[in-house]
Amino acid sequence: MIRRLGLLSFSDGRERVHKDLEGRILQVASEIKKTLEKTGEIEVIQADRVIYTSALAKEEAKKLACSDIDGTLFNISVFPFPNFPVIAAENGKGPFLCYSPPFGKLPGLVGLLAAAGSLKQVGLKCERVYGDLSDETVMRRLLAFSRSATAFNRLKGSIFGLIGGRSIGMLTGANDGALWHNKFGVDTEHIDQLEIIRLADQISQEPVDKAFKWLKENLGGIAFDGKKLTEETLKYQIRCSLALKKIVQDHKLDFIAVKCHYELSEYYVTQCLGMTFFNDPYDWDGPKDPFVFSCEADADGALTMQILKLISGKPVLFFDVRHYDQKEGLLVFCNCGGMSSWYAERSEDPKQNLKKVHLYPTISKYAGGGAHVQFVCKEGEMTLARLTRRLNEYEMLITKVNLKRYPLEKLKETVWEWPHAFAPLEIEFDKLIDKMNANHLHAVEGDYVSELEKFCGMLDIHPVIL
Repeated sequence: MIRRLGLLSFSDGRERVHKDLEGRILQVASEIKKTLEKTGEIEVIQADRVIYTSALAKEEAKKLACSDIDGTLFNISVFPFPNFPVIAAENGKGPFLCYSPPFGKLPGLVGLLAAAGSLKQVGLKCERVYGDLSDETVMRRLLAFSRSATAFNRLKGSIFGLIGGRSIGMLTGANDGALWHNKFGVDTEHIDQLEIIRLADQISQEPVDKAFKWLKENLGGIAFDGKKLTEETLKYQIRCSLALKKIVQDHKLDFIAVKCHYELSEYYVTQCLGMTFFNDPYDWDGPKDPFVFSCEADADGALTMQILKLISGKPVLFFDVRHYDQKEGLLVFCNCGGMSSWYAERSEDPKQNLKKVHLYPTISKYAGGGAHVQFVCKEGEMTLARLTRRLNEYEMLITKVNLKRYPLEKLKETVWEWPHAFAPLEIEFDKLIDKMNANHLHAVEGDYVSELEKFCGMLDIHPVIL
């Protein structure tokens, strides 16, 4: 995922002084651009002119704002007149970050503090970073800003598809469409689950057979039982997944949640297969971008997942906090629906992941047929997050875990047929339970705590970091 950051450079408001400083300012701008683009995840769009007048601050900021950027960096390498960054921010596209390199012969730090203080005084937010670009901590902060700014802006104008209504009475999964517009800039498109059934019957046989063949050739196994999981029910699950693809395409949706329980899981088939491969970076049609799909119509869960995806560019997991193994100090995550199979091995080769994945018949509490998707997530660092709200005020629970892989036999302690993740808990279990206000939790590979904290700050969301 390439993030686009605008770069505005500021100077002294006296033209004669500006001319003496311009070379140094442009040198720093060039270093910023070169260093950030070397990461391979950022494109820097640099303003045409160094800003040394109020008019230039307005003009250059407006031009950059029209360049489809995800946020703006302010190059404060000297002492610019502090009103210039304020005017630029008022006419530009945030979020904003003031950066100054360490150079004692010029008052860049003084300029950064004056500019950032002025922005705060007029009610504008701006992050502050001072330090050498070769410093790992400085680069980590700049990357974290770019990722959180991207999530902040790319959420705006996106369309969430809510397919089916509230599932099994879960208030924590229901969203407020007006609040989402106001807070995140996200529209909610309501679509009946009947559309999945209607469109599934219209899917031609060829793509169904292609997907079925791919699954048989690549999965670790399919436990057909002649009752719930048959070739017919698995192919119907594929049809439902293809129907969901069409719904996404026709409605131009950016992420979705599907009710499933209980109309579909009770009388047709579960949507586990679709959920797995929507969230994967591949399916039977080849490589693709992960597409967020949460089950049980969990809207705030889907929104949390979309934020994690926009920040990281990676597949995101959806699961229940199922059980706490006190003997081993182990938090057990699993879910009746699918989870991204990429986490079975975290390999860029789908075959390596899928050989650890098995399909099993749906368990007895689901009268409908089809398959559950079983695997155990590979060990490794993960960031966990969950948006919840009290009335109209959002908060985000954020923590890190290191998953541990256990043998498949351990699944018999919970639900054998479901996908699992196991996390040795490094914080007090009671503390986690006290802070969790939903039964679903979401996870992505890597450490993105700083990015999530910055994202929360951009939207006045209270971060609960454990």
